[in-house]
Amino acid sequence: MKHIKIITLASLLAIHFQAAAEIRVLNGVATEVNASIITYGDIKRTVRLLRSNPASAGIANEELAKTAKQQLMERALLVYAAKQKGLQVTSAEINAELNRRATAAHTTVDNLFNQTKELGWSRDAYRLEVAKDLLVERMIDSMNESVKVSDNDIQAYINQAQKDGQVVPSGNPYTVYNVRRIVLKINENNKAAAVGDRMKLIAKSVQSGSDFGTLAKRYSQEAAAAQNGVVELPENSQPEKVEAMLQLLKVGETSAPIQTTQNWQMLQMLGKRTEIDPTKTQREAIRRLLVRKEQQKQQTQFMQQLMHDAVVNNF
Repeated sequence: MKHIKIITLASLLAIHFQAAAEIRVLNGVATEVNASIITYGDIKRTVRLLRSNPASAGIANEELAKTAKQQLMERALLVYAAKQKGLQVTSAEINAELNRRATAAHTTVDNLFNQTKELGWSRDAYRLEVAKDLLVERMIDSMNESVKVSDNDIQAYINQAQKDGQVVPSGNPYTVYNVRRIVLKINENNKAAAVGDRMKLIAKSVQSGSDFGTLAKRYSQEAAAAQNGVVELPENSQPEKVEAMLQLLKVGETSAPIQTTQNWQMLQMLGKRTEIDPTKTQREAIRRLLVRKEQQKQQTQFMQQLMHDAVVNNF
């Protein structure tokens, strides 16, 4: 986080938000979104963070203020949607995220709190901001993980591209992970915490020497369970946390339980190979292209619907 000096609101936001010559109180309410408050202090802080990005050079403060307000509104709506969906963040998850951020910034959590204090956050306030960030991340992950692209979708894209005379994307070699996997699904009848407890019991069995494949066949809730959980996973085909674990695991290693928005997973790495077949690499490139397009489409439509349904009061 950048060190900032408190400045008057007039010098930063007056053009867009002043009413006549009035200078509003820094922490006065700017907008209320579904009962979530966005203050002028929040906008000022976000403008400062946007300004720290070199890409914002040359952009007027009033334009950054508009962007900041829009970002804060979208964030508030995503947090609201996450809560409506029943998504939650635990204190342990907040602590883990604080540690991750401190490590990424090559500092300590205490120093992180000191830096964020300069931005106007107390420890509790910043922990709340972290919780909101995690809820937003989880909400977006929930949308992204729901996107599936089938072999038929890929072939339809190829057929249409050839018909239209368009160039079909060429592929590059990619890693394929050969793993045993145990998947326990999260749904309305099986809440995340309860499913996590079940997975932790399975993990204890693995640690005690039980055969991973046997446990996968007995408990895993995916088709690969019939093959003792053996499945091949192309890189960049899994949720972010699973993908990160696949990259870290060495052959023969077993992961700790991993929670995604749709399930809990455990992985046992059997092997890794590089796929170089031109047909397969091309189809994989198309799959990734179609996934990105559909994710962007869903996110745009979802945000539009949230904005349409939102109760917004500007002050």
